[in-house]
This record gives sequence, structure tokens and C-alpha cells, in this order.
Amino acid sequence: MSIPRFYQNEPLALGNYTLDEAAAHHIMHVLRLKIGSEIIVFNGNGDEFKGLLCHVNKKAVVVTLEQSYNVSNESFLALHLVQAISRKDHMDLTLQKAVELGVTQITPVISDFSNMKQSQTEFNHKENHWQRIIVSASQQSGRSIITRLNPISSFKEALRNTQAEQRIFLSPRAEATSEKIWVKPSKSVVLFVGCEGGFSDNEEMQATTNGLTAMALGKRILRTETAAIAALAILQYCLGDL
Repeated sequence: MSIPRFYQNEPLALGNYTLDEAAAHHIMHVLRLKIGSEIIVFNGNGDEFKGLLCHVNKKAVVVTLEQSYNVSNESFLALHLVQAISRKDHMDLTLQKAVELGVTQITPVISDFSNMKQSQTEFNHKENHWQRIIVSASQQSGRSIITRLNPISSFKEALRNTQAEQRIFLSPRAEATSEKIWVKPSKSVVLFVGCEGGFSDNEEMQATTNGLTAMALGKRILRTETAAIAALAILQYCLGDL
């Protein structure tokens, strides 16, 4: 059985450390760990701390951090996913698998086909929910650096603000397939993926005008979450560490 990992958003050091409420709840009520159980704690800077639970009750869960070490499990490919906001379950799955596949940053965008209220309250709710998914996926996949979640932006803003050696957007109408694109060695890639229905004709024209390369994923039409996962896996296989 693998050792449970817990993310804590603050500095860590050897010695006794009181876990936050979310981690404490998971330890007591989900995993039901006891005093003496081994856990790993990390804060997203590349280091991990291994320790033993020394105090577990309703008021607090305390771990004695006994050993620290650096974890080098990040991909050599700086991979930035620009994902048009899709339906909740689709978006959640996309973000979870993107983290597992080593994406370094994610920018959610409102596209022509995104069905989302454009209010700051809605933005904050979505971003907080997605951040929890990213943290959970990082804990489960063994990553020691948390994928950066950028604020929700418009499609135009994402086109203007993203930079990389290769910038690609998925389109079922594209003539180029992965075999023609991955031949160019790159250390950084930005991948634009549409939501349900893909990108509109106008968005595809804007992407091409801004220097992005259109790419198709075979002859079949893929759901948005399938397309994102497949493209990220291909990129990591050809240019990264899969």
C-alpha cells in the first residue's frame, strides 16, 4: 500500500506539525489512520517530508516530520493546457488527468460554446473547485509541485498572453495530424482545447491569425475530455517523459 500524501499550503520543517482541517478530516474519517501511521507531507516546492502521526483526535492531527528529501518527478516538457470551460464533470476529469500527465499550468477560458455565467462570483466558485481537484490529483499522482491554475480568461486574452516554442489548437477540420507536428523538438508547448462542440469558426480563424497550428486527432470526433487527455499523452510521449 502506498503512503498517503497530503498537501499543505505553508512552509514545512522537521519536527511536529499540525495538519490543516481538510487533511485531518481525511486522515480520521476516510483513511482512519492511527497514531504511528506513516504519511508524506509536501507544500508544492519540490520537497517532501515523511513522518509519523503522533496525535490524532477531534481537535487536531499532528505529525512528526522526520525526514525531508527532494523529489524530481516533473516532466522536462513545460506543457500549458488552455482549456475552454466545459460541463462540470467533463472539466473536472480533464483537469484531474492533465495534472496526472504532468501539465505545468492550466488556463480555463470562456469560448463561444462555453455555457457559463460571466460573473466574478461564479468565477471564484469554479476556480476554488478546480484548485481542489488539482491538489487532490497532485497528492494521488505523486507530484511534488502543484500545477498552476491561472485565472479564467477570455479566448482572445489567452491567445495574446500565452507563449511557447509550439502553440497548437485542436480542430477536427485540421489537415495536420500529430505525426506532422511532433517532429519539431520543443521544450515548451501550449495546447488549446475546445469544450463541447470545439472552437467556433471565428475562434479557429483567430487562433490561426495568432500563429497557432491546427491539429486533428484522427478521423473520429472525440469528446472534449477525451481529446485533451489524448493530445496531452501524445505530447508527453513524443516530447516529455512518458
